[in-house]
Amino acid sequence: MGAGIALLQQRCRLVKGLLVAGFIVLILALVGQVAELNGRVSLDDQAPVKGLNALYLGVSVTDLLLALTTNVIFCMWIYRAAANVKAARVPGFTFTPAWTVGWHFVPIANFFKPFQAMRQIWNVSDGGDGESRHRGELLLICWWGVWSFSLAVGAILTAATIDANSAAEEREAVILAILYSVINLILYPLAWRLVDRITRAQSERLTSAQIFA
Repeated sequence: MGAGIALLQQRCRLVKGLLVAGFIVLILALVGQVAELNGRVSLDDQAPVKGLNALYLGVSVTDLLLALTTNVIFCMWIYRAAANVKAARVPGFTFTPAWTVGWHFVPIANFFKPFQAMRQIWNVSDGGDGESRHRGELLLICWWGVWSFSLAVGAILTAATIDANSAAEEREAVILAILYSVINLILYPLAWRLVDRITRAQSERLTSAQIFA
């Protein structure tokens, strides 16, 4: 259990660092998206990749790479948090560590099963069992609501970007990109707080729960 908690703390630091970096880059990306909406920069094939256009492209690519890396490390953090719960043998936890991550990639189910798994991790980490509820769950609900909204808008944005064949459609895609960035600016601090809260709870309570189980 001690090694599991130490690994969770290590992954927590990585996730929180990536979220902070991602938040800063996302602000820069949002500035670029607003500038693109106003015609000041462009990522069109015909636009020259220099000056502000090159800067905007670099920020956009960095934002994408940071988001992908953060998602991977975040999934690794979820897996370790669930593995620690399993190791503690606390009653009421009905997910395997693999499926706490796997449900994120199953269509339709990814809008509710990961939340159920995370709620059980939250409850057990906070000193209860898998089915109990705690007052701090408001943070978990807010995080999941914003996360789900982000997924939905991201899917619409991807389709709109691919299908954009006119100036009006490209403008709509930029507006969606701005909305997506604003949502993620809300999501990142919630995710930072969630990861910190669960990691600290496991560090303080989960080992004791295993000892006295």
